[in-house]
Amino acid sequence: MTKAAMSAEAEFAEPIQGTLPSFEGTGNRIILALLGLMLAFAGAGAGGALLLRPMPAQGAHPPARIEASQAVYAALPTLTVTLNDGRRLQELRLRAVLEFDPATPMEAVTPHLPRIADAIGRRLLEVDPAELRGADGQVYVKDALRYLANKTMRPLKLRQVLIQDMLLR
Repeated sequence: MTKAAMSAEAEFAEPIQGTLPSFEGTGNRIILALLGLMLAFAGAGAGGALLLRPMPAQGAHPPARIEASQAVYAALPTLTVTLNDGRRLQELRLRAVLEFDPATPMEAVTPHLPRIADAIGRRLLEVDPAELRGADGQVYVKDALRYLANKTMRPLKLRQVLIQDMLLR
């Protein structure tokens, strides 16, 4: 064998068992790389947040505070309706209040209240008492009152229906 062949053989020969590759500085490098990566992501997130926040328009003034004005409330007369479910009679007692915009004059609302009370009384006579039990019953009554009040007082808009008392016995 020549010297060149021996040196090539020595190069590709298996390493001696007593020597292992050294990983002493690798752990520190990985930790530093991860810290650098975390700082880069944090910087990118902060920069993106600063760039993407809405800027006020040129010469814009802060919006003026809108004061909540008092609404107009109209109480319906207490309704007592006797309901029949086919086996027995049940009594429904209902007290409700209608809420209107503050711009609505009370004098325009008052003449319509007896018509609304009569219409809701007739509508409740057609309802099965089982439908009025629980929270679904209140939702049904509110929806019916809203529909009838808006239909009766066509140009005036009802804001909300408030049920003060609803008792089915």
